[in-house]
Amino acid sequence: MTTPRRIGLALGGGGARGLAHIALLEAFDEMNLTPAVIAGCSMGALVGACYAAGMPAKELRLHAEKLLSNRVDFARYVFGARKTKPLELLSLGGLASMHLDGERLADLALPDTLPRNIEETRIPLKIIACDYERMEEAVLTTGPLAKAVGASIAIPGLISAPTIDGRVHVDGGVVNPVPFDHVRDGVDLVVAIDVTGKPRPAKSSKPGNMEIAVGSLLIMFNRMAQLKRALSPPDVYITPRVEDFGSADFFRARDIIAAAEPSKDELKRKLERMLIAETAEPVQLTHTQAEDKRES
Repeated sequence: MTTPRRIGLALGGGGARGLAHIALLEAFDEMNLTPAVIAGCSMGALVGACYAAGMPAKELRLHAEKLLSNRVDFARYVFGARKTKPLELLSLGGLASMHLDGERLADLALPDTLPRNIEETRIPLKIIACDYERMEEAVLTTGPLAKAVGASIAIPGLISAPTIDGRVHVDGGVVNPVPFDHVRDGVDLVVAIDVTGKPRPAKSSKPGNMEIAVGSLLIMFNRMAQLKRALSPPDVYITPRVEDFGSADFFRARDIIAAAEPSKDELKRKLERMLIAETAEPVQLTHTQAEDKRES
């Protein structure tokens, strides 16, 4: 057998928990492995876009930790360095419909050095969203990068997505929370990173409405990912231990990435074993040796 030259990588959604992807991407860099294709959903789409564009994982870690070190520094970056006006972050559809603007959020989170369009990334990239009106998965491989990521991170009821081809789109996790089925074609090995986790135990006997809403989505994402994995499992499936973090804990970026370090080591061990198994030459036994082996 030959060494796998093409690895398909799927990065799942999970809000702030998706920052854990950064540690797993460091494993690829440290092993001098480059995925042949990346499919990302929600936060996995945002992190995957940076990496697919050629941003090393260590640099991505520094960017995330600097941007999300605390609320004050984040505000200085958004309203100072990026000269963003507060109302530009909101998508207003009347007093009863106020959401964060998904495309604007994606544009702020993505470094300025990234290409404008998906098809311009160094590693082929597939961004997963949900076409709300057609009730089906949308796999975005061309067009504006910020718009596609903005659609993929659009949590229903919280973040509004830009229209694509004249239709409303929402968070890709609604249809495919860990999109490993989109990186199978033409690869030798499929790696999937699942950061959906599960709802955190309620801090009070009556959790807030937003906590219940997001927690319910996580339950749905988790069950969908389990069912897909049972039907057609990828070669490597990693689930970082991020249950202690909420999906909105973005200002705990450093802690979330650090919590994924054991999973990074796990991924490296699994990839090493599989690569060794692929490169091992079969041992040719003589007739006498084969007879002795059967008798023993």
